[in-house]
Amino acid sequence: MQRYVFASPVTLDREAFNSVATLENVCNEFFDVSLSGARELELLFELLGVADVAEESLPYSEDFNSVIDLSTSKLPEFSTEEFDAFYGEWLARSGRESDMDEYGQLIFLQGYAKSGIRTCISSCCV
Repeated sequence: MQRYVFASPVTLDREAFNSVATLENVCNEFFDVSLSGARELELLFELLGVADVAEESLPYSEDFNSVIDLSTSKLPEFSTEEFDAFYGEWLARSGRESDMDEYGQLIFLQGYAKSGIRTCISSCCV
């Protein structure tokens, strides 16, 4: 499984992504979502309506592989019914199992849609 960290740092300066410690200095909170890899991340973005994102490698980072700037996209704020439909579609298209971890990580992501998530960071060690 690949872990993807979603965060709302106060800066998009690449120095902020050198490690978990430097990210903590510019970000009140962040959380991770476990996916099988880039294909599932692309599917998640598609279902959330996030388009035209570019991944940038972070070769000097201690903890992260790459960063995706989401600052030009806004994650949708789903109603309960809309989230249930999104979750059902996610399970059908990803082939993932419905369990509390799966539901929890996506509902947590949904909870942060209001805060304006700015980045998705591919992590190796978080």
